[in-house]
Amino acid sequence: MSAKERNPEGEGSEGFDCTDCGACCRCYPIFASASDAEREPLLKERCVRVDDFLGKGEVAYRMYPLAHTEGCAFLGENQLCGIYASRPEVCRRFESGSEQCIRARERVGIGARRRS
Repeated sequence: MSAKERNPEGEGSEGFDCTDCGACCRCYPIFASASDAEREPLLKERCVRVDDFLGKGEVAYRMYPLAHTEGCAFLGENQLCGIYASRPEVCRRFESGSEQCIRARERVGIGARRRS
């Protein structure tokens, strides 16, 4: 069960809020599946299509990194996701407050800030 499923407001383990910083969207490569693109058609327009993702013959869409971007194609200047309600499965599974989350926060200079 993802943090979002446990708490629809976005608060994950230990009080970390997955809707307020965008650190993971600026640190890790992000690829969406073809089924994600069916749910959110903007993926097909704003991301790079990869026809043989991981050598499996599957279609994927690279959301980050992209040329001339410093984060996911849908991360706004306010560090909020522009497609949060229809975001890809990989984003839904990313656990707020996890070791990866804390590492991403540290890499972008916000540390392990918790929701107050």
